[in-house]
Amino acid sequence: MQKALSNIVRFIKLSKGSDLSIYDEDFLQHTFNKRIKETELQSISDYHHFIKDHPKEAERLIQSFNITYSEFFRDPLVFALLWKWIFPSIFNQKVSAEKKEIRIWSAASASGQEAYSLAMLMDDLRMQYRKEITIQIFASDICSTEIEKAKAGFYPEDQIQKVPFKYLNEYFYPVDGGYKLIPRLRESVDFFTYDLLNAQTTSPPESIYGSFDLIYCSNLFIYYNISIRKKIIQKLNNNLVDGGLLITGDSERDILVLADDNLHEICPPASIFQKRYGNEKLLPPDCNITKPDNKSQPFC
Repeated sequence: MQKALSNIVRFIKLSKGSDLSIYDEDFLQHTFNKRIKETELQSISDYHHFIKDHPKEAERLIQSFNITYSEFFRDPLVFALLWKWIFPSIFNQKVSAEKKEIRIWSAASASGQEAYSLAMLMDDLRMQYRKEITIQIFASDICSTEIEKAKAGFYPEDQIQKVPFKYLNEYFYPVDGGYKLIPRLRESVDFFTYDLLNAQTTSPPESIYGSFDLIYCSNLFIYYNISIRKKIIQKLNNNLVDGGLLITGDSERDILVLADDNLHEICPPASIFQKRYGNEKLLPPDCNITKPDNKSQPFC
């Protein structure tokens, strides 16, 4: 890390208590460059002097590291697999084992679109299976403002473009400026604020004991340095049941392949990993799939 960058990171930690060294260096540099441009300064050294004299800029800088983004049915390939193989396999396993609960965690859920996408699929499949299985979906984010947006369940029209028409009719109703999720679906997801880097907790307290069948955590690892990535991945891995699944973003697939021998890909090129336990797999090893385009909705 260049000296001027290190000096700002050190200053922020001493003055504000926020440790920016946890972030990936490229992400750090990119964020600093954006703030330099916004403040119309010429260099990182100029910005260092500026931030020491302008406390509000330090707060703005810290806030710019809070990347919150979510999207309904974000990755068509992943949701096609969830619909066609993965969720039906989980249902069948629970029925065979005479277990009555499926537990899902949407970590770093931002304003809830991905968590609600999972909830729609599970609700639809439960109707088809007509089995008395409890589905518990937990969703967390470090940003309390985003969590409140998620609980409200309101989304502008431009944010629901990838929602299948069937689900739009079944789970949403129009309101001024956009659409709102029906109360039943909003109540099916338990939203709460949680910091994945909290070393004092092994699992989200709201979930009581972790033990998730599936964790969805997309496009989070890319922002952190290698040591922090490993800590987050280890925490998520520890919260999976044997054979449980971790779903990440496309850009994080290589990170997961290299980061943890306890997780293996179950159907490349999808970024879906299964916690190792014996030789059992949810999907056949020779499954041959192609990536749907962003406009297709093959899962319903």
